[in-house]
Amino acid sequence: MRQGFTLVELVIVITIIGIISGVIGFVLLGTVDAWTFKFNRADLLSDGRLAANRMVREIREIKDPTSVIMASPSQFRFANTGNIDITYAVSGSALNRTADGISNALAEDVTSLTFTYYDSGGGVIPSPVVSPGVTDIARVLIDIALTKNGENVYVESQSVPRNF
Repeated sequence: MRQGFTLVELVIVITIIGIISGVIGFVLLGTVDAWTFKFNRADLLSDGRLAANRMVREIREIKDPTSVIMASPSQFRFANTGNIDITYAVSGSALNRTADGISNALAEDVTSLTFTYYDSGGGVIPSPVVSPGVTDIARVLIDIALTKNGENVYVESQSVPRNF
């Protein structure tokens, strides 16, 4: 009686183990890619929603119709009920909120920020009236686009100033 394995048997076992390992590795790689996709997307969506919600809350608190200082498609500046001068704009890839000269990032990985202004009749205002005049803005639409590792997220929200 001989004990042991032949060279052919060992080669067959090694080949089968290699095939099984390749299939398991392929499945695991797909799982890791799906998890990374979901994590990046959730991170971007969370950042975008938090920034949009903050902007909506603060735009509602514009002091009065003469407190809108700048209203362009990429930047919005106003004074709130506490007389704080607030500006929203993108610098590099950060969405910044500047309050009385102090800037803080609301969100990172921002590729675009667009403000659209509407009058009381629902029409788009291409060039809103700003301070010192009485603004014709009745509603502000905020669009934020974020990109991270090839994943894109778009957040849209709108705000109606209460004191107009």
